[in-house]
Amino acid sequence: MKFKMKVSKFNFCAIAIFLTLGIFGSTKADGGIAQLSFSNQSTQTLAQTLPPPPAAQPVTEPEAPPILSESAPDQIALATHLQTIEAKMYGAYWCPHCHTQQELFGKEAFTAITYIECDPRGKNAQPDLCKAAKIQAYPTWEIRGKYYTGRQSLEKLALLSGYKGSSNFVPQLPSP
Repeated sequence: MKFKMKVSKFNFCAIAIFLTLGIFGSTKADGGIAQLSFSNQSTQTLAQTLPPPPAAQPVTEPEAPPILSESAPDQIALATHLQTIEAKMYGAYWCPHCHTQQELFGKEAFTAITYIECDPRGKNAQPDLCKAAKIQAYPTWEIRGKYYTGRQSLEKLALLSGYKGSSNFVPQLPSP
């Protein structure tokens, strides 16, 4: 007696489903893949277990290197004057000329300068202000509505800004 089985699409689908359930049913999820569990009501639940997410890392924005030079009284007075007349220095955290400009003032005096970070990745970045001011090079100073590109000496900043105080600008560059 010959046994003849008629093969249809339904048979293939049914076989595939039973094989798949057999594989998942025998798989144990160990830290991650997939697990099939059968409840008392004979329903099937497919659950994916994932490892816990990594601990949140604080997002840090790139910053310029720290200013190491000390400020002399005249550097502080010029910086205060520039702040009073609303002068601005546009720059980027990665710009070596910007950092040299900051060192000319010293760390105490530079805190009085209105500094605008143009690189969107930088700390406290304000790229929209830089774009509105059409800044194309760093550093750029905005003094009394005019723009001056490149690193400026403190004497030139005093002249451009109309500073009338003492100008004994002795850069206190850090020792190596």
